[in-house]
Amino acid sequence: MNRGYAVILTGYIGWGLFPLYWALLLHVEPFEVLLHRMLWSAPVLLLLVVLSSRRRAQFGAALACWRELRWLALSSLVICLNWGIYIWAVANQRVVEASMGYFLTPLLNVLAGVIVFNERLTRVKIVAVGFAAAGVAYYMLTSAAVPWVGLAVAFSFAGYGLLRKQMKTDAIPGLFVEILLLLPFTLALIFWLEYRAEAVFLNLDRSTDLLLILCGPITVLPLAFFTAGTRMLPMTTVGILFYVTPSLQFLSGVVLLGEPFSLDKLVAFSGIWIGLAIFSYSLLTSKSPPPTKG
Repeated sequence: MNRGYAVILTGYIGWGLFPLYWALLLHVEPFEVLLHRMLWSAPVLLLLVVLSSRRRAQFGAALACWRELRWLALSSLVICLNWGIYIWAVANQRVVEASMGYFLTPLLNVLAGVIVFNERLTRVKIVAVGFAAAGVAYYMLTSAAVPWVGLAVAFSFAGYGLLRKQMKTDAIPGLFVEILLLLPFTLALIFWLEYRAEAVFLNLDRSTDLLLILCGPITVLPLAFFTAGTRMLPMTTVGILFYVTPSLQFLSGVVLLGEPFSLDKLVAFSGIWIGLAIFSYSLLTSKSPPPTKG
């Protein structure tokens, strides 16, 4: 079996189990968790960049290019928003709804391709998007409130991918630049929480401190496996295997975290899942580009 499958699935499974890790920090305010997630990602990213000449070169090139820095500054805000919403969703028992956002992301990418890049939308993909849209519409009609968490996760993650498509910098060095751009604000807010005696870090117990510090590796390592896997596999395979992530998040919410899942939600998700199945079929029946080597 291609080693790329094991590598990329390690990344996808890591992302899929995120809810279980954030659930260990329910006694910490989501905002503080987000700040530490950004803070402790920096040293892990620094190590990954330093160890690779390719990443060092891209990191230096990104810092030297004003256009690239502007795009990265914008994308840093979008990924920060995505991270924050997801942590909040776990803390407020909205994991199932958040997983809907990641199920929708590939289909939003299709729409972005049509709207932004004037790509042609095949009939099969139109049907796929239609089923997903019907599922979301049914979810909204049968819920007491708009599923803003799922939609925010979907649009922020798809938006982040769209922004990164405008850049030359790869995922790891790009995320390092994004984190560095936000680092002054991150540190200022952490010190502000400490000053106001509202911080949990260093004020509760060592296990909580360790969990907050490990937010960095927990965030970065799945991305490292993902980027390595994409260089070994066709992008069609990378796209289809991505569904492992929201599937595990969904199962974590329903089975392990005990979130309610009504018949109406099942009908709504079924529309999304049918759309994804049709979309996957369209990918499998199209010509797949060869894997990128590097």
